[in-house]
Amino acid sequence: MTLAAASGGALPSSCFYDPNQQSQVTLVDGYYKFDLSFADPSCPSGGAYLLQVTPPSSAYLPGVSELIPPQSTAATAAFIVPSCPASIDDAVPATAQHCEAAPSEVQPPASVAPGTGGTSYYLHLTFDSSFVPGSSQIYNNHIPLDLDLDESVVITKTTPMVNVARGQLVPYVITVANGVAVNLTDVTVIDRFPAGFRYVEGSARLDGEPREPVMVGRELAWTGLTVTPDQRHTLMMLLAVGSGVSEGEFVNRAQAMSALTGRALSGEASATVRIVPDPALDCTDVIGKVFDDANRNGLQDEGERGIPRVRLATARGLLATTDSFGRFHITCAITPHESRGTNFVLKLDDRTLPSGYRGSTENLQVQRATRGKALEFNFGASIHRVIGLDLADPVFEPGSVEIRPIWLPRLELLMTELRAAPAVLRLSYLADLEEPQLVEQRLDALREQIDIAWHATENCCAYELAIEPEVFWRRGEPPAARERRRGGGP
Repeated sequence: MTLAAASGGALPSSCFYDPNQQSQVTLVDGYYKFDLSFADPSCPSGGAYLLQVTPPSSAYLPGVSELIPPQSTAATAAFIVPSCPASIDDAVPATAQHCEAAPSEVQPPASVAPGTGGTSYYLHLTFDSSFVPGSSQIYNNHIPLDLDLDESVVITKTTPMVNVARGQLVPYVITVANGVAVNLTDVTVIDRFPAGFRYVEGSARLDGEPREPVMVGRELAWTGLTVTPDQRHTLMMLLAVGSGVSEGEFVNRAQAMSALTGRALSGEASATVRIVPDPALDCTDVIGKVFDDANRNGLQDEGERGIPRVRLATARGLLATTDSFGRFHITCAITPHESRGTNFVLKLDDRTLPSGYRGSTENLQVQRATRGKALEFNFGASIHRVIGLDLADPVFEPGSVEIRPIWLPRLELLMTELRAAPAVLRLSYLADLEEPQLVEQRLDALREQIDIAWHATENCCAYELAIEPEVFWRRGEPPAARERRRGGGP
């Protein structure tokens, strides 16, 4: 501790009866003493003096206490000690020879509230030599220091909910506990909630009792709390998620602060929730029907019945089967992107159509899904004629993909039959000793030739011609495979 002139630096040691009193270091008991002699011009009688304190370690905050502020400082008028004894400012008026700042030589216990009479002290003082020591000394001037109470409060914040939807109520629980063996008074718990969330009035509870916070903007504050070492406080409240909140993660934060100093007494506790689509309002349902398209126009006309037990599949692997009327329904088939929507793909499994039926509409359909709106998919199927064209090696020139001239007129007959009504053309090739590659080339060449002839006819676009090639081996397998199996080769 140091005694300095109010207008200058530290006093010289000649100003004290004991030169060692200047810049003294207090012992374990914390007592200090300054005896002014007024022998040096630097310490005149009637002058103003300033007590300066340096905390003993980093465990204390710099300077004197902010929790218990002094009655006089360098920024205020000096406290006049010569006029203090037996006055209203004297804590013990009965001792007219001395001025006491506090009623006891022992520092006040922790039970004494800050700012009360038992905690008064002065830093800016006026001393003179008129009545030594009554006018040159102040007694019981206990100077408090503030512990660095950062992280002195342990705070947690939790919520039992992880995924929430717009409009939903989210409960939060804040727990506050003392992390040091010192009573902490005037503690304020501040809760900062995200934009778009709203505090539900009347929902807050402190240790089970209603306790409404002070709300400023998006901050809730519970003030005037006392946190003792043997006590834990629990705050509970509800926040409502606004309708305009976008999807994503939202963090709610809470922190304990000192109302006296404005310093943080704890770290920041947080609880995170994720805003997800509402399963009832944001999902897209899919409905539709698979019907017998008798006239093959792609529309369900009057009298065209539904086809039961037909399977449909989505791109995500969801499956639906039509009922006895050919209807299907997929609940919450997709949650589209909230701003631009999402494509939804649905495929008809033509393997589950009744025997002889072929799709008269596209078996893979895509529609744009938007939130809260259902999609309708309709698939048509009908019985198609199947025209078979049987092929074998003698139909072609030896080792070639060219058809022998004798069989070319058969292609004209085939075109006439295909034009008569919608049909599926099935090419059946019975192979024997040909190479598999040659068989494939012959089928490809024939398909191309039929396709050119089909599109050259007048009624080429009445329907889309489907060509299905099939290969059968007279001996069950190609000759090369048979030879490998017999010889045990690769």
